[in-house]
Amino acid sequence: MKNKIHALLLWSMFGVPILASSQTVSDSLSLQSLVYKAMTKNVGLKNAQLEIEKSEKTRAQIKNTFLPTLEADGKYAYTAGKFNIDTQAADLEFPGISLPTTNAAIPVFTIPAFPVTVPAIDQTLDFDGNLWIAGLTVKWTIFTGFKATNLSKAMSHKIEAQKYMFTQEEADLISEIAALYDKTALLAQTQKVLNIQSKRLEKESETATKALGLGLITKHEFQKIEIAQLTIDSKILEFEGAKELLYLKLHQLTGVDVSELKTIEVDIEMRLESEVAGKTFLDRPELLALDESVLASEYKYKSEINGYLPKVQAFASHQYIGLTNGETAGLGFNEISGYPLNMVGVGMKWEIFDGFHTRDERQKIKMEVEQTKNRKEEVAELLELNYRNCVSQYSNLSAQTKLKEKQLQMSKESLEISYKEYKNGIVDVSDYLESQSDYTTTTLEYYTAVCDQRNSALELLKATGSLHIDKL
Repeated sequence: MKNKIHALLLWSMFGVPILASSQTVSDSLSLQSLVYKAMTKNVGLKNAQLEIEKSEKTRAQIKNTFLPTLEADGKYAYTAGKFNIDTQAADLEFPGISLPTTNAAIPVFTIPAFPVTVPAIDQTLDFDGNLWIAGLTVKWTIFTGFKATNLSKAMSHKIEAQKYMFTQEEADLISEIAALYDKTALLAQTQKVLNIQSKRLEKESETATKALGLGLITKHEFQKIEIAQLTIDSKILEFEGAKELLYLKLHQLTGVDVSELKTIEVDIEMRLESEVAGKTFLDRPELLALDESVLASEYKYKSEINGYLPKVQAFASHQYIGLTNGETAGLGFNEISGYPLNMVGVGMKWEIFDGFHTRDERQKIKMEVEQTKNRKEEVAELLELNYRNCVSQYSNLSAQTKLKEKQLQMSKESLEISYKEYKNGIVDVSDYLESQSDYTTTTLEYYTAVCDQRNSALELLKATGSLHIDKL
């Protein structure tokens, strides 16, 4: 009995998760409530949600590529410099012309041809002034070679993959909280059984003390009761310590005060799992996330393939250019300006050769796709094995729990018979203590089997991707 109780203590402290069922606690301390609190407090889930939001912002930025942009610019500069003019002499000859008249009496006027020599110039002209430039420019991307479209689809599939993994992280947290929650029930039930046995032993100890004084039992038989009582008392203290650690862990995960957590009272019973009907390991979030990752990589690959297509952009500008308070060659001026200077057009950029950068990127993405597919194949095999094992475990543990329930009923009946026989002097105290020990052991084994069965139901939910907070 001692070894089995000790084993149960270790199992309770470091065992696997189980689901809560019949609850007698307030709504604020129900399993669902504690799970919600843990989700709100969990840093891992917070960061995962932020990663999803960051990806959504990236997708929005990609879609906004096709929105026009408006730029306003302005420049001012003081300019000063010199214009150097150095020309050679040039000989020009102007041809003669005749001017006809409408009156025959008036002779035709004729200008004869004459040569003109333009002298050489070698002169430097000083210049200075204030230069002003301002304007508005609109740019509108019309075509990106399908690059932006494919990248947007790739980001959408990446976001879906992140959401599936977020769901898996939620399931892991639900599993952890449910484990701690039901361990409080297991420890409380175990402690309850031990307290009942302790009270029985106290009562029998009083009777045995009188019997020892009357010489009806031996000292050896009396010491058996004392040893049994001390063993139960020590185990009760161990369970108290285990409960304290359990409450501290729940406090760490949920933020609920330990004093409030100690008010939780939960009964444990078998869980009949019907929510997984029609679902298999293929519904696991991990596999669905890998499917989305493959699609994301394939669209990213398409975006790189289209990288060689030309990009087209429309633009329009409205500008002002002015020169004020200037001087050229000793002549001053107030303003020389041009406004409005308008421009509308379409530009194209076609990158014909980029030093094999696009080719290398395509090859890398293709390798990533193959790696993801290989990873999915490996994960699918492991998840299928886990699923089949969970189905088998759930079936076997459900049958074992029903068997332990029958054994508990039989052990209880045997204890009642043994107690009557002991009171009537048919059996001695050793036989009665043995029956009582067997009943305690059978009771603890039953509750352990129930917890194992409930854990198998939880694992079956996880194996099919069906573990959600609404299933608790």
